[in-house]
Amino acid sequence: MESKLYRINEFVRPADGRSLVVDTSAGLALGALPGLERFAEAVAPILPLADGLVASPGQARRLSGRTRADAALLVRADWTNALRGQDFVLPPETIFHIPLLEPADALDLGASALVAHVLLGHEEHIEAGCLKNVVQLALNGTPLSMPLITEVQASGPRVVLRSKAIELGVSYSIECGADGVVIPWPGADSLRTILTMTAGLPVWIEADPFDPTDVTLNEALEIGATGLWLNARVFGTPDPAGTLAAFQALVHGAVPQTA
Repeated sequence: MESKLYRINEFVRPADGRSLVVDTSAGLALGALPGLERFAEAVAPILPLADGLVASPGQARRLSGRTRADAALLVRADWTNALRGQDFVLPPETIFHIPLLEPADALDLGASALVAHVLLGHEEHIEAGCLKNVVQLALNGTPLSMPLITEVQASGPRVVLRSKAIELGVSYSIECGADGVVIPWPGADSLRTILTMTAGLPVWIEADPFDPTDVTLNEALEIGATGLWLNARVFGTPDPAGTLAAFQALVHGAVPQTA
């Protein structure tokens, strides 16, 4: 883990142990996202504000102009159509999960970490496939010092107790070798349980509702979450950089930005 810590510190600030990450990779499953039609131009203004940017492998290849003062690059390691809701033009009848790349590929792209889904509440082979992928990424990434962050999505039709399903997804992730987790807001009590379970590993809360003044986001940070994980909705706002600056102030407060 110590060998991976250097890369984790590229998107978790050592000064305050906090992190603000923007995930642009949903376009893999959803197509062109509002505000991201010209990807490189759209993300340029937010690179100095975020600590990390999650991109698909194709998007990552368009970010060659990043500097050390910009957001660290995290690369999405898998694809799933589980992100497509019933309002999608072609709602999924069958859920698929497909690995996309290996830690060595992420290293070639200049990534600081890999990000993979842990889908819960779907058919057993989908859940098992996600966990198998996490194990392989963790095993293959350790010799390369490539951290692995899992995104727990307890949104399948078989989920009954959502907070308990999130806790289970975190437990699976840690046992499979993840170096950090991203979760939806599970409630204060469950978050405390999860923070105990992860024993100091980074835990991000998905910003939903997408509002830097929302009390649950403040509560999550006060309880001890590492930071917030924003999706591509920020690029659909009238002022993406201004919106992100508000989230940055929530996460980091008066702590100065470091290179």
